[in-house]
Amino acid sequence: MNFTNLRLDHIGIRVTDLAMAEAFYTRLGFQRDPEEFAPAARACGLKHPTGLRIHLIYNGEAAQAGNVLLDAPVKYPGYTHAAFIIDSMDELVAWLHREQIPISEGPLVMGHGRRNVCFIRDPDRNVLEFNEILDRAATSAGV
Repeated sequence: MNFTNLRLDHIGIRVTDLAMAEAFYTRLGFQRDPEEFAPAARACGLKHPTGLRIHLIYNGEAAQAGNVLLDAPVKYPGYTHAAFIIDSMDELVAWLHREQIPISEGPLVMGHGRRNVCFIRDPDRNVLEFNEILDRAATSAGV
């Protein structure tokens, strides 16, 4: 098997309330894809203008302590977050403040030419990371 043409199809995100989750992800620019709405499977596909797709799997039960993969003292295996590349961290941070979406960590400069608004949380405490790719020369100079 040759995996040189491997591409991401979509990200599945388990949520407790479809309307609440869809409203949140719509604020991030996603729109419902009618061809990807499957009530029998309790799944709703959303598509971003960039082509990125997510599936909201709306069969989750509210966790007692937030995100069981990240917020509990015992760390179980599982997907912990989705990471997105953005053009401007400053614009994102300003938008998050205007939209009253809390930033759970960052922004801060990381290695490998990335600057993260490390993480925000959706209404179900699922984690989203945003990365601005910086000039490597500026990054190594401590900018």
